[in-house]
Amino acid sequence: MKPSVDAGPPRAHPLSNKREMDKRREFMNIEFDNKLMLERLAKVVQNKSIDNEIHKSVEMHARFKKKLILTKKRIEMQKLTEENQRILKRIQEVPPAYNHLEWEEDARRKEHIKRCMALYPEYYERVDKEKDEKKRQTKMQSTGQLTLSSK
Repeated sequence: MKPSVDAGPPRAHPLSNKREMDKRREFMNIEFDNKLMLERLAKVVQNKSIDNEIHKSVEMHARFKKKLILTKKRIEMQKLTEENQRILKRIQEVPPAYNHLEWEEDARRKEHIKRCMALYPEYYERVDKEKDEKKRQTKMQSTGQLTLSSK
């Protein structure tokens, strides 16, 4: 016989296998008990052998609480809308700080100055003609629509 070296994994200790078997057996017992319990519960629910229905007074109380919560929310919303309306009224009553008529007049003056200073006044003449044509077209369309609707 020749000498040789054992390079394989060490042999398992015989007691460790027994522990694993015990754990598996325990786990299987628990699973079996759970399955039995579920079957029993299913039978009880199907046969209605237990009074598992909600009592009417409890159900009425739950509906009342729900209604109460809804009315509280509705009252809060009414208060918020009233407050918002008051704030809006206060805002609308404040006189404006800017005068839009002055702004328009100022814009007209600045436009006149810009046209007087322009290097190419022909550009502004062309822009004015285009604006006049658009105004004429819109007037013609609106009067055309009026004549069609009056027929």
